Amino acid sequence: MSVKSIVKWLFPFSLLQIVALCLLASFRFVSLESTITLVVFNFFFASIIFLLNGTINRKLGILAIGNVVGFFWNLVFNYFSVVGTFYFGKSFEAFYTITYPLLNLMWVVPFWSVSMGFLPKPRNTDEEARRFD
Repeated sequence: MSVKSIVKWLFPFSLLQIVALCLLASFRFVSLESTITLVVFNFFFASIIFLLNGTINRKLGILAIGNVVGFFWNLVFNYFSVVGTFYFGKSFEAFYTITYPLLNLMWVVPFWSVSMGFLPKPRNTDEEARRFD
C-alpha cells in the first residue's frame, strides 16, 4: 500500500471524524435539540451528496464545515437561552422554544445555498435547459 493511497483515504476519514465529533460534542455540551438539528442537516446533505458533481473530498469538506458552523451556532444559542432564562425567568424558555427552529433555519438555509454553489452543476441541467427552450 503506497503513501498516496493512505493519504487518499485518510483525508475523507478525518472529515467524517469531524462530523461525528460535532454530533457527539453537540449532544454532550449543548442539547439534544442541537444534535437533532445536525442530524437532520447531515441527512439532507447526504441525500444529495451523490447527485452532485465534484470530488468526495470536497463534498465531505463542505459537510464537515457545515457541522462545525452548526455546532458553534447552537452553542451560542444555548448560552443565549441560559442567560435569557436567568434574567427573564421561565417565560423566556417558552419564547426560546418557539424561536429555536427559526433560529436554526437562519444558518441551515444560507449554508445549504452557499455550499451548493461550491459544487459544480449536474451534467443534465444544460441538456434539459436546451430541450425546454
